[in-house]
This record gives sequence, structure tokens and C-alpha cells, in this order.
Amino acid sequence: MAYEKMNSSVAQIKNYLGKDYFTRFKIPENLIDNFLQFVYTSENIEPYVMVGNFDAIKVPIEKYLPIYQRRLRNSHLQDVVK
Repeated sequence: MAYEKMNSSVAQIKNYLGKDYFTRFKIPENLIDNFLQFVYTSENIEPYVMVGNFDAIKVPIEKYLPIYQRRLRNSHLQDVVK
């Protein structure tokens, strides 16, 4: 149930903000879901999704962006699909 709820929230956020929002921040298109799952599990953003306040989700997204980008540089995730 929790996994499905997270995936549903991730899909709603991605659909609302659009792929360009994330690629502008250097998040590879194939890793947008992975990034949003990282934000979702790091911060309680579910209440924002439930009320449709997607603009409020930009704050935690931008908060966790540098952490995720650092993890990307230190991992091989980007090498998986090019």
C-alpha cells in the first residue's frame, strides 16, 4: 500500500511539474522517478500531494537536489541508461 501510494504521488508530481522542470536541474529523464522517490522518502510531501499543492513540493525538491546530484556523481546510476 505505501509503495503504491508513493508511486502514485511520484507520477502526479512528475505530471504536474513536467519533465523539463527536472531536466533543467540536470536530473536525467530516466531518473526523475528515482529522484522523486528519494525526495518522497526523505521528506513528508504526501500531504501536499493529497491537497494538490504541487508548488509547495518545489521547496523540498530544491532542498534535496544538491544531495541527489552529489549521489549521482558518486554512483553509476547515470551509466545505466544513456
